Amino acid sequence: MFFVCVMENNKQIYDFLARICPRTTRLIYFLLHYKMYIGEKSFYPEKEHKSKFQIFKEFISYILKDGDIDHTYFVLGLDVKGTNYRDYISYHQFMVRRDRLNMIRRDRQDNAEPANYSCILRDKSLFSIYANYWKFPVVRDLAKIVNSRITESEYTSTEDLLKANPHVFIKPIDGQKGEDVYGVDFIEDKLYINGRNSSMSEFMSIISKVSETHSLLFQRKVIQHPQIMALHEKSVNTLRVVTINHLHSIHSEDVILVGSELRVGCGGNHTDNVSAGGIKIGVNNDGTLTEYGFYDKKHGTKTTTHPDTGIVFGGYLIPFYNESVQLCKEFHAKLKEIHLIGWDIAITEEGPILIEGNESCGTDFQVMFGPMRKFYDEYLPYREVNDEFVYKS
Repeated sequence: MFFVCVMENNKQIYDFLARICPRTTRLIYFLLHYKMYIGEKSFYPEKEHKSKFQIFKEFISYILKDGDIDHTYFVLGLDVKGTNYRDYISYHQFMVRRDRLNMIRRDRQDNAEPANYSCILRDKSLFSIYANYWKFPVVRDLAKIVNSRITESEYTSTEDLLKANPHVFIKPIDGQKGEDVYGVDFIEDKLYINGRNSSMSEFMSIISKVSETHSLLFQRKVIQHPQIMALHEKSVNTLRVVTINHLHSIHSEDVILVGSELRVGCGGNHTDNVSAGGIKIGVNNDGTLTEYGFYDKKHGTKTTTHPDTGIVFGGYLIPFYNESVQLCKEFHAKLKEIHLIGWDIAITEEGPILIEGNESCGTDFQVMFGPMRKFYDEYLPYREVNDEFVYKS
């Protein structure tokens, strides 16, 4: 009982216990809160569902197998009768395989130290340097803010930068999920932050606060294609393309397309991330959107139309889709040491432009395209033996 009380009331202790005995710790936590987990809203209310007891058992099985609680159970529709959670690759399995495969180089000597090239993706500034070196279209970096000071820029102050570039995005160099991302507009000596009337003093206060923990990157805003802007004009709506270079090949035709999704902002937000209330919609091979858009479960379930513009997703055409996929494949052939990359692409009237690459893109495609365990088993070739992942040679 003492163990349970401490775990419930101290997150640091819970996190520590979850590291050293993940299955036991998370199993106890789940049993304490099981009603919250198995009582989540279904993403598929129109379908017939499994019993609460069956859902309970599958949560337990997941914890015992992966040492974690399945937070995507209802998003993936595993509460629907006829689905089998074993057909889906778990986030834990995906992360372990991805991390180990990123440390493998098939062209290295046996006695060579493994190297992880994922730092190219983690540092957005470094990503831009590589893209520019190989002459891939990439969003323009204007400056860095390091320790609250502007650097690597032709401008000596942020005010001079904004006067010359009145529409910019500011983001942490190593940020994720759209956190601490600000759209800034400087129009007729008036400053707007994420569409809200602001001031230079407030702007500098934000810069100072965020730069305490992160270096920041100023990037020029992308003017997106009218067809993409029509979905939600306040945000840059980006295409996420996931590719696997399982052969570590220098040839783009060897790079495999896992799938693509379009992420669209909602409610006037300046970011398209689902964690901020945005929607993600699958993209078919012909560049058209699939029927449903999906919210993060904190913001809703699924929808066939955009809640602000009323545009129907199914069949909506994404301009330059094939060109976007080809761009990602060609760049991935240059970054052949990285096994899997999730690319963020903006679509302009001139074509696709790279925003960033991500090593952490998860297993979200199963939401749009169904179970993908067989696919991942083939292209993320680790098999589990006695709780260890062994490379399938």
